[in-house]
Amino acid sequence: MVTVTSEEERVQSIIDFFKDYKFHILSVSLVISLSIGGYFFTTSFKSNQIQAAKVIYEDWLVASDLDYSEQLFQKLTINFSNTGYSHLALLKKGSDLAKEDNLEGSLKMFYQLKENSDGYFGNSLINGIARTNIARISIALGKFEDALVVLEKYSKDEDAYTHELKGDALTGVGSNELALQQYQSALEKYADTGLRNLVELKINNLNINE
Repeated sequence: MVTVTSEEERVQSIIDFFKDYKFHILSVSLVISLSIGGYFFTTSFKSNQIQAAKVIYEDWLVASDLDYSEQLFQKLTINFSNTGYSHLALLKKGSDLAKEDNLEGSLKMFYQLKENSDGYFGNSLINGIARTNIARISIALGKFEDALVVLEKYSKDEDAYTHELKGDALTGVGSNELALQQYQSALEKYADTGLRNLVELKINNLNINE
């Protein structure tokens, strides 16, 4: 009898627990269900997006008609802006325009690439490439302040080339002392002899002009 009574009490306590916390249990279950469903939906959506972008990118690469090619490019970079294929298209077009000496057009592509790869969920590697190219082209166009703004993000752990670009931009705005500091940092980080010699030449030119 004792065992039966204890078992009944335990079952009743479980029933009472579910009665008392029914709303909380249902809420947690709903949140978990929505989270799982959302995860699978997002994963499926991203997969479909990437696959669609891949098809458009491949068509764009072989398109011979200029109007059709531009339509594909716009569709890829606007409708699928967060995909790697969109980033590749912008990077390729920006590079091609720079080779054709269309620096303003190239700059526009790299600014769009920076915007599309910015943010918490962006692509830091692609974003860094975009910023570096923006700075390089801006310096070539004499837009030194723009170069400094786009490189401002890299205040720590910069590579040698970023230091060199900052030095070039600072030289352009007349901040020679700060430029020397950046060139010195680049010199310390460069391993290639040719690149070191180039930076040393820039340092010597600044020292001569002081």
